Amino acid sequence: MEFKETNQLDSFYKEQVRLLWNQEYPFIICQKSTEDFEKYLSSLKDKNHILILKKNNLLGWYCDFRREGERWFAMILDKKIQGIGIGKKIIEKVKRKHKELNGWVIVEENYLKENNEVYKSPVGFYKKLGFVIFEDKKLDSSILKAVKIQLKSEK
Repeated sequence: MEFKETNQLDSFYKEQVRLLWNQEYPFIICQKSTEDFEKYLSSLKDKNHILILKKNNLLGWYCDFRREGERWFAMILDKKIQGIGIGKKIIEKVKRKHKELNGWVIVEENYLKENNEVYKSPVGFYKKLGFVIFEDKKLDSSILKAVKIQLKSEK
């Protein structure tokens, strides 16, 4: 497994990340087109990407970025590599660079993925890694409900 760090995704990896996003996240937030995903990525400031690759096959993506004066992140792992320590390894790596990481996590398990499987909330994973779950700070849109998570490190 290779971890490739970059500040810029080329068009090949952008499309691979978009497809992984659509495969693993709830269908309701899928990135329908390359243009949609490009628009999302271009809205993120001061991006750092980590691509998880096996023989140039993308199996995971991590990205941290600046939003409203804070460091935020997103992470997607192919279900083939979930539960084997890769996500933990990525979080351990980036918390040495950033004293704080913020994210949104879906806590409900009533969303379906593109393949009609139930989306399994990663909230337990983040709790195990020491993230604080802010039940009172909610992303409560008409299509998705999530709560803010935060990890503070000594850095």
